[in-house]
Amino acid sequence: MYTREILSQPGAFVKDRKPVFGTFAGHPSRLDIRGVERAYFNFPLPLILNNIRIKSRLSFYFSCCEYIGQIGFYDAKVFGFVEVVFWNKETGQKFVYKSFMGPRKRFVPHSLEKAATACYKKRRYIRISYDRSRNRLAVVMRLKGDSVRPSVKAVLFSDFGGTAEITSVLPSPTMRRCSARYNAAFRLRGAITLESRDGTVKKSEETEGISFFDMNRTYMKFRSHGKIITAFGTAGGKPVAFRIATISQDAVNAEKYNGNIMFYDGKVTPLPPVLITHPYGINETWVIQDTEGMVDLTFLPVSDNINKVSIMVLRTVYHTIYGNFEGTLLTSEGTKVSFKALSGIAQNYIIRL
Repeated sequence: MYTREILSQPGAFVKDRKPVFGTFAGHPSRLDIRGVERAYFNFPLPLILNNIRIKSRLSFYFSCCEYIGQIGFYDAKVFGFVEVVFWNKETGQKFVYKSFMGPRKRFVPHSLEKAATACYKKRRYIRISYDRSRNRLAVVMRLKGDSVRPSVKAVLFSDFGGTAEITSVLPSPTMRRCSARYNAAFRLRGAITLESRDGTVKKSEETEGISFFDMNRTYMKFRSHGKIITAFGTAGGKPVAFRIATISQDAVNAEKYNGNIMFYDGKVTPLPPVLITHPYGINETWVIQDTEGMVDLTFLPVSDNINKVSIMVLRTVYHTIYGNFEGTLLTSEGTKVSFKALSGIAQNYIIRL
């Protein structure tokens, strides 16, 4: 069975101007990869030029009440972009809200102890904050609607008690540069209110749910593409969440260095590299399998949101697809985790930056 060693936190992910690679238990105080020398060429450039190529993203996936969705903050240094997309799991109805954010020192924080990232626009107030000293994570949204979309108010909150979390620092794709990723799965509570333009209000009762937190920093290639799947819910009455990806920046030695992970019943299982295909089209069945017998999944799309962004030098085509997973995963202890309709989100993207 596939295994990947889980190490203790190294204290810093760049030492002597070189990345410190590995899969690390828990969380660091800071997710920071600045200072790598010779990241792009085999001669030293000023570190500030290498640091500019670090792009960051913070994603918060949630399944609460009758809704499932994702909040994504994208940090391209000189500007930022935020998108909220969620679906009604019962009807499949989709809601999309996005906003461009002008120059700011930082859109995605370095600290994993206490920080906040937010869009403060009057029509798009979106804030994700956390403070481990107070044992609290909170998501607040106030989104103004229009003739098509309802206005949205949402408050989701959680604590860090019993949280499963992991950090990975991987070659990207060469050993000269790196990608750092922090993942955690939380139980959460919250309520979401939708108000249509005609005054119709649909307010959910405060209920329990589950979320998946993903923060990533990467020395980006100038062109990249990939597929990412994220699922979260329950299997056999126990909480389960997993993130599996195959991207153009995967390490050459993906057996040793990859960020595929599963959280099940509060325990962490590193997963092997996989092959993700959709032979009949992006909106038809996806197949996700490995060669170790640990991952055997299919993804059945329900609704696709296509986001095309063209801002200055940034060009992206990003599919965010809500659907259901079927199949099995094996934990590191050999326990088979099976499910027939586990909700989740798949992403297929092309980026030039």
